[in-house]
Amino acid sequence: MLMGYGYIAVVVIGITTVAWLAKLSARNGVSSFELSFTMFGLAAVFGYPFAMRHHVPASAYSARLWWIAIMAGIGGATAVFIFNRAVRIGHFGFSNAIYRSSFVMPVVFSVLFFGAQLNLLTIAGILAILTAIFLVSWSNEVFAKTADSGNGGMLWFVLILCAFSLSGLPRIGQLLIHRNDLNPSAYLFASYAAGFLTMAIPFAFRGWRIRPLAWLYGGIAAVASFAGVYSTLAALKVLPAFVVFPVTLSAPILLGMFVSLFYRERIRPLGWIGIFLGIGGILTLSLQTYLK
Repeated sequence: MLMGYGYIAVVVIGITTVAWLAKLSARNGVSSFELSFTMFGLAAVFGYPFAMRHHVPASAYSARLWWIAIMAGIGGATAVFIFNRAVRIGHFGFSNAIYRSSFVMPVVFSVLFFGAQLNLLTIAGILAILTAIFLVSWSNEVFAKTADSGNGGMLWFVLILCAFSLSGLPRIGQLLIHRNDLNPSAYLFASYAAGFLTMAIPFAFRGWRIRPLAWLYGGIAAVASFAGVYSTLAALKVLPAFVVFPVTLSAPILLGMFVSLFYRERIRPLGWIGIFLGIGGILTLSLQTYLK
């Protein structure tokens, strides 16, 4: 039991580290493309021996798994790139909170395509998250005509909404892998590989130069991401899902707000209301889903 909570701590730290590196790399001149490219490239490299260590047979890489992995990889890599762009021009804590709220996407997907029950609690959770996105954006004055470059303005809002939407694809991919009883280790490698190839296409055409510091940040992000995914799977073996998911989904949002305070980003009362409303929506949806 104690080991399970240790795994949860690793997940929270890993998720927060990946997000924080977007802010840190920006302050040290590493572009959003460089960070995304190196993160997915090195994660794909890590993914192959990880799959081999778990004795994944070649037959596990079925056409169905690859289609799901490609969808998730393209969506995930593009979402990370856009999120990195949003963090560079706008509020880190609010960007992180909206980005992490994409947990709502597989819930909606399940309702639309798998006949999942749409009851009052599910509707309340979805509405709470959508309201939270509006409140934190409003508190950041992105809709004001006088919005300045410090909050990113409407460009930040559009970018973070795109990142929020696209980051739902890897979560939907995990849902499909589970429902189709496909190998999760094979999926992990295949999705990171697909994400890397997505980043490699503009790299090949534009000929961007990847600086050594980008490999450092990308390597740390890749390890943190992998540690988070692995620890999530390990935690689920010893703790119930209704304990694992609420904590690992909400705690990184709160830690992200503390990172914002460290960088002296302004957080108005309305923003805090939006943050806690969003966390409440996430908790409602996760408990509703995993207590069944």
